[in-house]
Parts: sequence; structure tokens; C-alpha cells
Amino acid sequence: MEASGQISRTALDFWFRDCKIEFIDDEVVVYSVDSETKRANIQSRYLELLTACTASVTGGSPSVELILESGAPKTDAQTPVRPQTAEGSSPSRSAPGSEEKKLNYNRDYTFDNFIVGNSNRFAHAAALSVANTPASEYNPLFIYGPSGLGKTHLMYAIVNSLLSRDPDMNAIYINGEDFTNQLINSIQMKTNDAFREKYRKADVLLIDDIQFIAGKDSTQEEFFHTFNALYADHKQIILTSDRPPRDMLTLEDRIRTRFEQGLIVDIQLPDYELRMAILRNKAAAVRLTIDDEVLAYIADQLRSNIRQLEGIIKRFSATQQLSGGKIDMALARSLVPMFQQEEEPVNETADRIIAAVARHFGFTPADLVGERRIGPIQNARNLSMYMIRQITDLSYPNIGKIFGGRDHSTIRSNIASFERTLKKSPFLESEIAEIRREIRR
Repeated sequence: MEASGQISRTALDFWFRDCKIEFIDDEVVVYSVDSETKRANIQSRYLELLTACTASVTGGSPSVELILESGAPKTDAQTPVRPQTAEGSSPSRSAPGSEEKKLNYNRDYTFDNFIVGNSNRFAHAAALSVANTPASEYNPLFIYGPSGLGKTHLMYAIVNSLLSRDPDMNAIYINGEDFTNQLINSIQMKTNDAFREKYRKADVLLIDDIQFIAGKDSTQEEFFHTFNALYADHKQIILTSDRPPRDMLTLEDRIRTRFEQGLIVDIQLPDYELRMAILRNKAAAVRLTIDDEVLAYIADQLRSNIRQLEGIIKRFSATQQLSGGKIDMALARSLVPMFQQEEEPVNETADRIIAAVARHFGFTPADLVGERRIGPIQNARNLSMYMIRQITDLSYPNIGKIFGGRDHSTIRSNIASFERTLKKSPFLESEIAEIRREIRR
């Protein structure tokens, strides 16, 4: 470990760049690395620092385990450190923790390892078409659906395919929320021109979770002009969202129409056959032999998203590597509850709560997620936030995203205000019960 208790940027980039979290709970965090040399070096030199950083991030005191990434060789030759730029980062690669990523170094997501089924067949075909003929028929390509169904996988697969033909392509990936934060920083630092230059010179621009720009006037204004510049220059734009453009209540019409001028495709929840195919593929990828009876049980129990299926296979792999445990029905039954979630996606539940509260008080959902602060609307808005928190257990920051990007302290304050009102006005309980019944219909 470095004498200061920290680590140089060169060492961070080399030893930890490809370090991944394979499993996490309150007691243990399992990391994987892609070579035995890295595993041994981290274990001997940086384990104490890694454990301290993990505890700081999780807020607990889990133990840390290091394993070899599936398919990595047990031994490897010494790997030379990548040449560093003057700033200390690897060429053509963003430093760890940066907000946009050069996708030619993310090779995990390809068309070859995307499992196609009835729920995602059309989205896969559209993505493949864009990869073959970018900025042609389908520009922008807008992919929507609940979290964890493969939207980001298809996004990366497109660009990895393009980069295989043109490694010098300028492909930029950014999350919608990070795009907003970068714009705010550029305004504060008076670097607006550099911000615009970066995004408007992209050959391919990919924005994940574009719904986060809705309701943010300055961000929408900047995105509008960036979109127009790229589209006019015949550059490919790829967007993902948890909902279609028509359901983004605070999205400007001029942006919504631009989304709709391309191709909008959705990914639905995977059916049983697709879940079984994914489980078999993931198990084979990590060289696990699992009885079909066990896989069938998992496929029947975990229905919400693909991340659940990936997560339980990773847990099986970690269990076998760390303790040599047998992968059988007993283990599956003990692990499945950890990955089970409510079948209905949380965002859809939140939208239904907002819609039900709006109907009950004679407003529109746009009123509740908007900026108007007149008393009756604010009261209904606070009730919506309270019910979302109670029913979905979403965090304050995530509730803030639903309500036009309000910060977590505002959400906490509004919910606390409603709770005080509720104590003084017990009749509100009957109102809440009636709205709950409406949501369940």
C-alpha cells in the first residue's frame, strides 16, 4: 500500500481498471479481476485500502474477497502498463469514475452474447440494422423498457460493432443525469463552448436514461441544439429510457417530436423460455454445470429482469469458487429470495401512484411533477411523494428524479411536511386508503 494510504492514478488505472463487483451483501463484497497477477498483487499490497474504500462506500464493514474473472487464465505473463498521457490516464480511455466512457474498451456487450427472444426480437433487429448502416433509416434509435432488460447491452453492442470496423470513431456514452450535471458545471466554470464542442463532434452519441432531462429547461435547450447539430451532420444518436417519449410528461414537444422522427422500439419482460436460455448461457459462460430442474425453478421464480438472472449465476459461481459449495435445489431456494422483487417495475408503480393522486384531486400528472406551487397542487404532490416512498421504498434521490429532478433534501422535506399534516388530519388516512384501492384496480 502507498505510504499515504492512497494510490497513484497510474496504479489505480492498471490494477483496478477491470476490477468488477461480482456479489455484494451486508457481510461480503466479492470482486473479480482478469488475471492472477492482478489478484495476487491487490491481495498483497492493496487489500487493506480496498477494504477501507468498500466500507466507506457501503456504510458498513463487509469483508472483501478477490476471485478470478470467469474464463481468466489461472496464470499469466507480466502485463506491461499502458503508456500514460501527461494527465496520467490511458490513451483513448476515460479515467475510472469519469462520466462518459470510450466504448471500444467495453467489450462485454455484443450482439453475439445478447440472447434473443419474443420480448426483445424487434429491438435486437433494429439495433443490428443501426450497427450495419448507422445514421441511415433509424436515427435516432430510441429503446425503452423497464430497467435490467438489455437496453444498455444493445446500445453497447451497436457501438462495439461500429468500432470493430472503425477503431478511431468518436463514440461518447453518457447518462442523462450526468449530462445535466456536466452542463451545470460548464455553466459555473464558464466552459460552455468546450461542453458543446465535445458532444457536437461525436460520431455516435449514446445517452442512457434520457428521461432524466425532462423538466430541466436548460438541459433540454442544450440537448435540443446538440441533437440538431448531430442529426444535420448525419451522426448516429442512440437513446434509452424507462418509458416512451409520449409518457415523459415534462419533456418539451420539440424534443419529443425529434425522438419520434426516428425509430422507437421497446423491450418487454422476458418470458419463461427466454429466461431459461439466459440462465443456460450465463452458466455456460462461467463454466458451471447446473441441473435443468434448478434452472427451471429459478426461471419460474425470477421474472422481473435479466440482472436478477445474472446475479444469481454470479452468486453460484462465487459460492463454488470460495467454498466449493454444491449448486443444487437447496442452494437455489436459499438464494432466490435475495433476488426476488415486486413483479411490477418500480417506475411503473410510481407513475400509477402519481396518476391516481392526480385523478383523485382533479389535477393532471404533469401538474404534480411540474413546478407550480399553489397550495392544493403542492399538497397533492407531497401526498404522491409520501405514497411512493411508502409503497415502493424508493430512495429520496430516485423520487426526486421522478419529480422533475428535485434534490433529495426537497423530497425529504416535502414528505416530512405531509407526515405532519397527516398527524393533524386523521381523515387523510381514508383518502390514502381510497387512492390505494384505485392504484390496485
